[in-house]
Amino acid sequence: MSIVQDVAAWIHARTGGAISAEVAAEFSLTVSKASIVMGQIHRESRFTTRIEHFCMVGENGRGRHTRRLYVDQVLPPQWRKTPVIGIAGDQVVRFASVSDAETEGGFTRVSITRCLAGQQEKHGGYHWHADTTEGASSCTDTTTP
Repeated sequence: MSIVQDVAAWIHARTGGAISAEVAAEFSLTVSKASIVMGQIHRESRFTTRIEHFCMVGENGRGRHTRRLYVDQVLPPQWRKTPVIGIAGDQVVRFASVSDAETEGGFTRVSITRCLAGQQEKHGGYHWHADTTEGASSCTDTTTP
């Protein structure tokens, strides 16, 4: 799962919602990164959220305005990873997803997607196809006999 999904599920389980400092402490993030993740949760349509604005009064009597995020509903991600296979002559590469092909293999995600849609013939010397074989979730590099 992604950090956004994990944080949303954690906030959903809390009755009092959460502020970015609480998320940062729970998930070992900086407060800035926690605030960014909470903003992503609030913008995604698969989460039903609400925000309350309130003032935290410090020991010096001055207040700091912040927001508390509540997650009322968490839906599963709508996107699924599609295993892909690249074929260049006798060279075959498999990746668990198009994103993995980009991060692990150094290929360009947009170009692979164009190949899968039939808009482009090949990318990086490979012809790309959706891998429909069973257990195609790991990255492999093989030479066919």
